Amino acid sequence: MAVQIWIGEKPEHPNERRAITQLASSLARLDGLYIIMANFSVGGRTIDVVVMKQEGIFVVELKHCDGKVIGDVNGPWFVENANKERKRINPGRKNPYNQVITYYYALTNFLNEQRTAIVGNRMVEVRSVRRVVAIAPYLHPESQIETDWKVQVMGLDALPVHVFTERSAGMSWSDDELQRIPQLLNCTRWDEIENLVLSEIAPTSAAPVPRTRPMVTQLLSTWTGQALIAMSVLFVVVALIFALNTTGTQLVTLPAMPATVTPLPGSGALQANANLLCDWRDVQTIARTRNTDGTWQSVNAGESADALLTLTQVRTCDGEIRIAFTVKNNTTDLDVRIPLDESHVLISDSVGTEYQLAIAKSQPAVMQIMPSQSREGVVVVDRSLHPNALTLRVTLTDIPFGDASWVVPLVANQ
Repeated sequence: MAVQIWIGEKPEHPNERRAITQLASSLARLDGLYIIMANFSVGGRTIDVVVMKQEGIFVVELKHCDGKVIGDVNGPWFVENANKERKRINPGRKNPYNQVITYYYALTNFLNEQRTAIVGNRMVEVRSVRRVVAIAPYLHPESQIETDWKVQVMGLDALPVHVFTERSAGMSWSDDELQRIPQLLNCTRWDEIENLVLSEIAPTSAAPVPRTRPMVTQLLSTWTGQALIAMSVLFVVVALIFALNTTGTQLVTLPAMPATVTPLPGSGALQANANLLCDWRDVQTIARTRNTDGTWQSVNAGESADALLTLTQVRTCDGEIRIAFTVKNNTTDLDVRIPLDESHVLISDSVGTEYQLAIAKSQPAVMQIMPSQSREGVVVVDRSLHPNALTLRVTLTDIPFGDASWVVPLVANQ
């Protein structure tokens, strides 16, 4: 496990230094190499933070907010304090959503230009760099933020888990290749913060470590162990809630717990939703057009588009999740293939559950869409929806039209 911090210039604001140190401390406890680049310039843009690992790159816009965050894809963002007073974020500048999109293009253009210097003749997909707005120290649970599939908004406290669990489609870097990127940007190592972080997790010579330790002590000594213990505590709390709400001698059946849960501050115990929708039959369409350089961009569904990706049904009845969508290929020269497997279809919910596909039940195994044709695909998850989920996210990744995500509301009358 290792973390490296590279900077263009030392961050001047204490909040920035504190956020970078906090992020580095969390990542240093994980397996593998994580590289943090902070306060550096590329393509005429100064980027707050970029986190890199072997399977992904994350460009991050950091914002310190001490209240509810209110914002949309367009227009200004605000932070609202306890007295309902609002203060604009980035007055006179782009909102955080558009900032991180701008940084994404600056970074990916650089990676494309320096591809040979970084990886030689090997091909690496750089357009799948992920875009994140991170609110420090955490995202207020009453925040009202509406974004699309291009940008994810979360608290700084949730960012390490996101970086650890997510990946960028088509990326596979060696440690040496990752380290070439900050070197080509003329960044320098921030040794004082690296040493501070490493000293926090390294055992001291004054306190010898016994040859064997109790299991609980071993778990508490690692980040993943702490997460496992937290999950176990949460499981017990949920069990007690269900038991206390059960009358007579009826047996209590506990719901399947999510693979990853990141509770919001002040959210309290989880309570199952009584208004869950079983069969969602609305329509969501993502329209894409192909640029002259071969890249893809989103357009309005009513405009002329080279590809239409439409979610048509989400059914969560009968102990399984069934999702149907269509892909229309309006090009004249592109033969599209989309395997319906876990490398190309990702399903998760608002409480962090990640659902595995039942490959044998998904049809077809590979969607093949010839020019000027459309095709329907159905994917199946052979388990029940988590009872606390408010939304379900379905993402097609590593496909010719670029990653596409649909977010489906699961609760009636919200």
